Amino acid sequence: GGKNTEQVKQEVRLSGLSTDSGKGRADYVLYGDDGKPLAVVEAKRTAKDVKLGAQQAKDYADALEKETGVRPVIFFTNGPETFIWDDAQRYPWRKVYGFYSKDSVEYLSHQRTNRKPLPTVEPNLAIADRMYQLEAVKRVCERFSKNFRKALLVQATGTGKTRVAISLCDVLMRAGWVKRILFL
Repeated sequence: GGKNTEQVKQEVRLSGLSTDSGKGRADYVLYGDDGKPLAVVEAKRTAKDVKLGAQQAKDYADALEKETGVRPVIFFTNGPETFIWDDAQRYPWRKVYGFYSKDSVEYLSHQRTNRKPLPTVEPNLAIADRMYQLEAVKRVCERFSKNFRKALLVQATGTGKTRVAISLCDVLMRAGWVKRILFL
């Protein structure tokens, strides 16, 4: 292994775990500039099922939260597969294709306390003003509020697909749910 730094520590001793001794070690803990934990990583051997690390990583996150008052984002991996679990925002764990950067993990933590409920953010009528466009934005926001990560809108030619998309982006940004949006 590498050396511990202020931002990444290995084999972090924890207490209050559900082990016989109540003690254990988190494989890696990533820290913010304030010294609080941003993320915890449980690393399993490549031959092991990556999902076996989920509960263990959650236990480590529970212990870190008890100790510091901050809930870290959970990562678990076996090398080829990596999963993220932001249980503080009630999202289920999902596969990712690499670890998040420090900035991205900090943004997730920031979202937990600073994002507004989507139904409280009204669409800008200068962007989309037709009733069905506003309804489409509202329905997608409702879906995202229920922790779905995807939505599909189907609109006929000439009904303002671009306006709906821009309106939705505007609402999500003003509510603090997204920082960057990629159009393909």
